[in-house]
Amino acid sequence: MSRMYPRGRAVFIPALIIALLLLGIASAFAKDRKMYYDPRTFARAEVMKIERSNIGTETTPQSEIRVHLQILDGTRKGERHVSIYRGDDDIPKEMFYREGDTVFIGISTIDGADAVEYISIYDVDNTAGIIILGVLLAAVIILIGRARGALSMLALVATIILIFKVLIPSTLAGSAPLPIAVGISLLAIVITIPIILGLKKKTAAAILGASSGVILATALSLFAGWLMHLSGIVTDEMMTVFYASTVEIDLRGLAMAGMVIAALGAIMDVCISIASAAEEIFRVNPGISVREAFKSVMTVSSDMLGATVNTLLFAYVGSALPLVLLIAMKIEPGMPIWLVFNHNPVLSELVKSAVGCIGMFLGMPATAFICIELHKRKRPSGA
Repeated sequence: MSRMYPRGRAVFIPALIIALLLLGIASAFAKDRKMYYDPRTFARAEVMKIERSNIGTETTPQSEIRVHLQILDGTRKGERHVSIYRGDDDIPKEMFYREGDTVFIGISTIDGADAVEYISIYDVDNTAGIIILGVLLAAVIILIGRARGALSMLALVATIILIFKVLIPSTLAGSAPLPIAVGISLLAIVITIPIILGLKKKTAAAILGASSGVILATALSLFAGWLMHLSGIVTDEMMTVFYASTVEIDLRGLAMAGMVIAALGAIMDVCISIASAAEEIFRVNPGISVREAFKSVMTVSSDMLGATVNTLLFAYVGSALPLVLLIAMKIEPGMPIWLVFNHNPVLSELVKSAVGCIGMFLGMPATAFICIELHKRKRPSGA
């Protein structure tokens, strides 16, 4: 049977201290919940054969699909099992398994007089494709960016490790996710930007500007959490995590942590660009006044703002195209448009995008101001 399923310590040390303090805000008020535990073993299996038969009646048609599997690894290597699915056979052909596919399976055993095994079929094994795309990505980054590109990849890996080894385990243990997400974001900024820019004035400006953008995005996410009812920013996926977890997860904090992390990449991107533009202006025209320098940097910022908004918009529409189609299908004659906007998945993405964009845009003048201040202090008197 089955179930388908700058230079200098003045910038880096304070930023590190703040990040570590935020990471140290731990699992306050975690509450364990007793849950049914389903021990299962996992393996890969090859789909040897798929049999379909009609077991229903003319009025209530029903199909039975028998998927014959041969386990490829683990202690049960070589064993054959049949996974049975009963119900409507209306799954798109492109989404269902095919003979010859390698799939991941879970084997559950119910103890009793006779042990009954349930084979849960998960997704098709696409490990080879993931590795090929990863190698291509690494090759392009190293070929174009060379040593700096390789170091940038290491910084990205470090950030991903922090998310999976710190944020996720801490959240599942009952910790407040928002301060941990902020701490990881600040650490990622301190690690990544010096790798990209080197130890220069613009590096300090970009770090401080990006950090201010993250803090602003955090404040905005807290405001959004206070402004909106809990159900407005909590999606079905979060509710699934809540019920599947053994502790009471802070769903509102998880939603706000997602907003901060989603904004991190865009904030670092624009702050690095603004800091580089400001330093280039002072390099080309060392005698430029502070007012003119700020005006020039903000001109660059406004041009970048328009391009970034387009990038974010198309990235969102492309990734959320099924959701956009679902919204179009849900619209009925006479339905108010605000009813669509208040649909939880839609509202969640709107709030996330708004928080990220506001934090990113406010980080632009902050970075410009800091970079100009750093250059102004290094000028000889009377310049």
